Amino acid sequence: MLITISDLLGSKKIPRLDSVQMSALLQHLFKTRDWALRFQVAEVAYRYEHDHPNAQDLFLACALPLAQYGAKRKAEKLFVSPSDWQIEVMYDGAVSAAIEMFRDNPPLAEMPNAFRRFLVRALHRGMLCGCFNRKENYRIRTVGDMRTVRTRKTVLRSTIERELIAKDLLDQVTNYPCLRPPLHSTLQCIAALGPDFALKEHAYTTAGDPDRCKREWHRRPILDFEAIAQAMGVEIEDVHYNLRQARTALHKIFNADGRLFLIH
Repeated sequence: MLITISDLLGSKKIPRLDSVQMSALLQHLFKTRDWALRFQVAEVAYRYEHDHPNAQDLFLACALPLAQYGAKRKAEKLFVSPSDWQIEVMYDGAVSAAIEMFRDNPPLAEMPNAFRRFLVRALHRGMLCGCFNRKENYRIRTVGDMRTVRTRKTVLRSTIERELIAKDLLDQVTNYPCLRPPLHSTLQCIAALGPDFALKEHAYTTAGDPDRCKREWHRRPILDFEAIAQAMGVEIEDVHYNLRQARTALHKIFNADGRLFLIH
């Protein structure tokens, strides 16, 4: 192992090793107590053999023990009694910074111990970012009253409530006993046809006659008077007259204050 490392440092190249030998080299670098050796091997992998298939493995085998030791020391300086969680997040940030440094591979400055300075600075920056710049609560806002927060459940519940209210109101309108028989029959026919047959899409604009407009800006559903008249066996004019009379009567009964729906 010592011969392999000497050849690596002397030639500035990663030797050709099989998978077993490379695994043994990585374990040796990860467990060794020679900190200077770690910096030297990591510099060869970073600066001279960056494109080698095992370059990142060698770099991380040397950098991860530095990150672990540095995270513990940094946590002890920042906190009186650092918890395992604080040490862990600082270590995680240092590891992420080491991986980012190797993948980005920025050029080193022309100065003594440039690689060592750059690696230590990257690890320390990653430790601080890992501890104080975490993303678990990203885009989370605080509220004073949880009852005012619209969640998926509240939206779904309000949608169901609106549908139930609309269905109950439709039942009351179509079965109101005080309407004249023609009006009652027209409303009952519309309810029996349902939205698939009693409605049609209608183009409209903010001005002019929508049916004669060549450009359809928007579309909205309206009553299909032809389908209703055909289903009842009456003329379209009778359907228009019955609905106009029904609107007036129902408006007085169900919407006298004008807050439920508009009358046209």
